[in-house]
Amino acid sequence: MRKITQAGKGELAFAGSLFLLSLVVFWDTHRLVLPTNNTVVSPRTFPYIVATVLMLASIGVMIEVLRGREALPEGAEPGAPFQRADFRTMAIIVVAIGLYTFLLERTGYIISSTIAFWGVAYAFGAKKMLRLGAIAFVFSVIIYFAFTNLLGIQLPKWVIETFITKIGG
Repeated sequence: MRKITQAGKGELAFAGSLFLLSLVVFWDTHRLVLPTNNTVVSPRTFPYIVATVLMLASIGVMIEVLRGREALPEGAEPGAPFQRADFRTMAIIVVAIGLYTFLLERTGYIISSTIAFWGVAYAFGAKKMLRLGAIAFVFSVIIYFAFTNLLGIQLPKWVIETFITKIGG
């Protein structure tokens, strides 16, 4: 067994999180209340299969990393130096998505989606903030209109959505 590199530690962390996720799926599936009628396939079958595959895959990745066989990131050349993760970008994206889930019921679909779109685009390096905000708003309005009027799926409303609904008919 060789010394684990920085990239290997990241792979072990990912595999460990997959392993923990498989344990959560096993536990949650075990708690599932079964229907009283006789079914050919139990509602627990598919979740147990998914949990087993997750567990086996995570164990396999851990074994390979501990043996010194690390994955090569896509687009990287063999022997290229390891590039650390961009935690700033990841943090901005997590905050944008977190704000989206927090604001969705409070401010409606359009405002929360505009903020999330703007935040993710900013995290990926967009420079023109005013233009980006306008594009995010227009895109959110189009999606809201398409879902509510064309597909009949009601998205969370607030002031803007109520106004658009009154204009649209």
